[in-house]
Amino acid sequence: MLDELTELLDTAIYKEIASEALYNAAQGKTDDPGAKALLKELAAEEKGHQSRLKKLKDKSFNKHDWHREKVADLKISDYVSGGETLEGAGLQDTLIFAMKKEQGSVEFYSKMMGALVDENAKRVCEGLVHDELKHKLRLETLYDDLFYKGD
Repeated sequence: MLDELTELLDTAIYKEIASEALYNAAQGKTDDPGAKALLKELAAEEKGHQSRLKKLKDKSFNKHDWHREKVADLKISDYVSGGETLEGAGLQDTLIFAMKKEQGSVEFYSKMMGALVDENAKRVCEGLVHDELKHKLRLETLYDDLFYKGD
C-alpha cells in the first residue's frame, strides 16, 4: 500500500476514534434523553467507520467499495446557530453540533483530496467525503423533521 494512502487511512481512523470518544463523553454531560440516545447512536456509527477503515487498510487496495449516488445537501448547518458545545446540550443543540462536525469532516476530506497525488488515495478520500455528506444529510433531515416550523 502506498505511503500517502496509509497516512490518509491512519488520519481517518484517528478522526473516527476521536469522534467516538467525544460522543461517548458527551453522553454524561446531558440530562436530555433524546440527546443521550442520539449521542450513543453517533458513537456507535463512528466505531463502525473505524472498523470499515481498518479493514480497508488491511487489504490491498485497488478499487473502493463506495457507491456514489448523488447526496443532497440541505445546508441547514450553514444557517443554524448554536451547537458550539455538547455540555448540557439538548437534542436540538446536539443535532446542530453533529451537523457542523460532519460539515467540518466534508471540508477536511475535500481539502485533503486536493492535496493528494496518489489516485487510490484520492478515490478513498472522495469516498470519505461522500460518506460524511450522507451522515450530514441524515442529521439535517432529522433536524428538519423535528425542529423546522415552516410557513
